[in-house]
Amino acid sequence: MSGAFQYPSPRYFKRAAVVPLQIMGGKWYIATMDKNRWVDIIQWAFRIVLGAILIFAGVMKIQDNTALFETVAYITWFPVWLRWWIVDLLPWVEILIGAQLFYPKADRLSLPVATSIYFVFFLFAIYGTATGIEGDCGCFGEMAASTFGPGMIIRNGIFVAMATVLFYRPGEVDVSSDRQTEREKTGEVE
Repeated sequence: MSGAFQYPSPRYFKRAAVVPLQIMGGKWYIATMDKNRWVDIIQWAFRIVLGAILIFAGVMKIQDNTALFETVAYITWFPVWLRWWIVDLLPWVEILIGAQLFYPKADRLSLPVATSIYFVFFLFAIYGTATGIEGDCGCFGEMAASTFGPGMIIRNGIFVAMATVLFYRPGEVDVSSDRQTEREKTGEVE
């Protein structure tokens, strides 16, 4: 029976993500894709979304930063000079880091900074909701309303989660565990 379909071994399924069965020419085939490829696709989708959001937010803040200025004014425990720096530099930093997310060779700088930006936004959403800051935060200018509340906290939490996924490297080997395994094999366990 050379024409009969043979299922791959169970070992194959451990390293491949199985896609639903597809019918082609009257025969059933299992379409599979390497798990690392799925991770790459998801990471690129997250890069595009997070980078585009940062660029869009930065451009909207440059066009009209009054809502951002009013929101930063609520943070009374920040010195005045720091509030001015936030209002003046934050849009440019967002645009720069958002653009760098599209260039993976800049990951050493862009990933930690982008994740930090989204984490600070997440903390500020919690702070603004807890202290009762009213009105628009100025995140996206006049194009999209962004008021403090549970919706903003959830949205920024999702952005932080998406940014942390970009740190995952499935192809890299953990050197410390390899050394530990080597020591166990040779009997040099401390």
